[in-house]
Amino acid sequence: MNLLTHLGYGVEQIVFAGHFSACSQARLIESIKFHHQPVKKAVITLNLGLLSGQSPLPSYFFKWVQDGSIDDERFAEFFGYFDDRLLRRLLLAIYPECDQTLDPNWETRKRTSLKTLKLDSAVSLHWLTQMIFPELQVRVEKITLERSVDLGAPVLGKSQMGYQNVIGKIKKLPVPGKRITLIADTADFHKDQPWPHEIESRLQTLMFPVFTGMELDLEIWLIIRSQSGWLSLKQNSYLGYESVYSENPEFQHIRIFSGLISSWR
Repeated sequence: MNLLTHLGYGVEQIVFAGHFSACSQARLIESIKFHHQPVKKAVITLNLGLLSGQSPLPSYFFKWVQDGSIDDERFAEFFGYFDDRLLRRLLLAIYPECDQTLDPNWETRKRTSLKTLKLDSAVSLHWLTQMIFPELQVRVEKITLERSVDLGAPVLGKSQMGYQNVIGKIKKLPVPGKRITLIADTADFHKDQPWPHEIESRLQTLMFPVFTGMELDLEIWLIIRSQSGWLSLKQNSYLGYESVYSENPEFQHIRIFSGLISSWR
């Protein structure tokens, strides 16, 4: 439906029909036909509904069709009217984002529902990361990280000495955090685009905005299992992302992010 909408078809111009069949089919979509006369419409025939092999209609209806007691074209046309309504409501129930009249603020609702989850848990973090990086293997584990706290410079005559005071501008404190490890088989997402650049792009646009307002100490690493080439001085060569030649090649480990996720901007 999204593709047809993109091509200029309105919701009322998309018609759903059930495939008239006595047995189950191996595919969901049987055919898509486009009509321009007398009106513009697209007919999507599915192997679902009242006319399909899994029809809830009594079997004697289909026996009457086979015996010729009922005209098959009129039978299909009559129940096809209900099929369009039933299949349309089924698809809109499965994909409510397609029905703007039911929920006009679907994107806002999704973001609000996402915030009801405990996203800083290892399970939720693994689920979210796997959704954003379906091409990679994902591993999430609990670790202890260091958070740098800016205490301000000591001021003569104002700063106090004592057990709970620190002389120095930066204090590093151990805090509980999470480590996300992304595992890739190759170094490049596609030609001339290394995985670290693609990961950083998805983090900035898809993942980090979800954690707006949350404080989560996070560390993200990328492991590249194979290396197609070595670091060289040429165009589209990336220092720190490509391996330096070694007689004992190992998996390449690249740290993508480390710190408090609320300060990613």
